[in-house]
Amino acid sequence: MKPKALVLFALLTSVLMLPAFTLHGQQAAPLPPEPVTLTVPDIDVVNQFGEHVKFNSGVVKGRIAVIAGFFTNCTSMCPITQENMAKLAKLLGDRMGREVEFVSLSTDATNDTPPRMKAWAEKYKVGEGWTLASGNKSDVTTLLKSLGLYVDIPQRHQSALIIGNQESGWVRASSWLPPEKLLKIIDAAAAADKPAAEKQASAAK
Repeated sequence: MKPKALVLFALLTSVLMLPAFTLHGQQAAPLPPEPVTLTVPDIDVVNQFGEHVKFNSGVVKGRIAVIAGFFTNCTSMCPITQENMAKLAKLLGDRMGREVEFVSLSTDATNDTPPRMKAWAEKYKVGEGWTLASGNKSDVTTLLKSLGLYVDIPQRHQSALIIGNQESGWVRASSWLPPEKLLKIIDAAAAADKPAAEKQASAAK
């Protein structure tokens, strides 16, 4: 296991010690978070403002990414995930957009145009540090597959989050985990990424 993966694994053990997640008063058992090895291409996507940007260099930009699949016609899982991520965003506060970037990546690129994504963002009060992304169907499919979030039918999209970046490594977690647990995963990814950030800062002096 690589050193960064070891750091993530060690820090994630503390996440698993938190109390069980309760959803609408019922006990649920989301799968525990686990490190995953991913190679994410710097593919062109379009955001909710109609801007064409590269996924790694233009959206993530070295920050800790929290990535979920979604589509704008979703009325079941997406609103639940959106609500949970909104609570997480409140816990992160001013780290949003500065250290952490949320990405909702469309599983229905054919229909999720910038106007539809912008309307979705307004409906669910998406704020600073949160990108909704779609684009060319083939490109978005490649990106979803690289993240382990691809589904052949949008309605079957996964209740999963991919957290991290290419430097810190990636963690797969349930989008139904409590915000407090998700925050610990983000903090673990940030800790794993810290040596790389310090090296970059030192080189800039």
